[in-house]
Amino acid sequence: MKPDSDPSLSDNQNGAGILTVVAVLGLLVMMVEGSIYYRARSGARFLGAEANKVLASQMAEAGVEENIADLGKRTLRVHSHMVDTTTYNHKALEEGSYTSRLTTVAIGPTADTVDLVSTGTVGRGSQSITARLRLKKYLDTTRTPLVVVVPFDSVSTVTHAVADTAVSTTVKDPETMPTLNTTPAYTACMASGAKKCDVCHLPSGDVTKANVINIAKAAIATHISHHGDYVTTDNSCDLYKPKTVITITHHNVTQTVHTMVNHTTYDTTVVIDTAVKVQILSWK
Repeated sequence: MKPDSDPSLSDNQNGAGILTVVAVLGLLVMMVEGSIYYRARSGARFLGAEANKVLASQMAEAGVEENIADLGKRTLRVHSHMVDTTTYNHKALEEGSYTSRLTTVAIGPTADTVDLVSTGTVGRGSQSITARLRLKKYLDTTRTPLVVVVPFDSVSTVTHAVADTAVSTTVKDPETMPTLNTTPAYTACMASGAKKCDVCHLPSGDVTKANVINIAKAAIATHISHHGDYVTTDNSCDLYKPKTVITITHHNVTQTVHTMVNHTTYDTTVVIDTAVKVQILSWK
């Protein structure tokens, strides 16, 4: 007969088994999640690298196109000694840059052959394109208009006014002076509290002898009949001082004017040059 088993011991064994299963499941989940995370990171790096390769290839293509344009416009000319000659060195574009090198393969009278290597760079990645080009030569005859400027002498007449200046000296005429007792200066002096008035007196009407005399008001009437005498307020005979008069007049003067005028004429000329057509033989 088997002994009775202990119930508490059975429960402990069951709990230990469940913990073991849970631990194993947790480990498996961690392994799966780690694998997914690693694959995601690897996939992102792969996609980024592939995108950079495509962009670098586009940079290299841009370098080929730029060199073809330069060869066609003759801004880039080839010669027999060109070996790995750099035409563009890290020319920057929006996404990256490119470097191009040109090597002469053959020189001929009608066509030249060159190898062009263009390397595009984006970030740390780079892609290269090698193209073989044939440069076909032909004569380009262009009729170019010419503008010729010829000086022309234009003759005209111009009339303008010229100022004439005349300087003269004048002296006041005593006969034009008003009567002494009709002037404001006389009225003011007679109405003042002064006993005498200053009078500019002309002996015998001679302005060269004009002088100022101080006359009592009662005796001033004797000068009313003297032509040219007047009551002065500044103790001088300034009205009879000689005055300089400047008179300006104008007269017309006619002149002949020679004007050099540029006369434009048009002509044409023929310009003959060797042009180039670029043909792509290979691209890799």
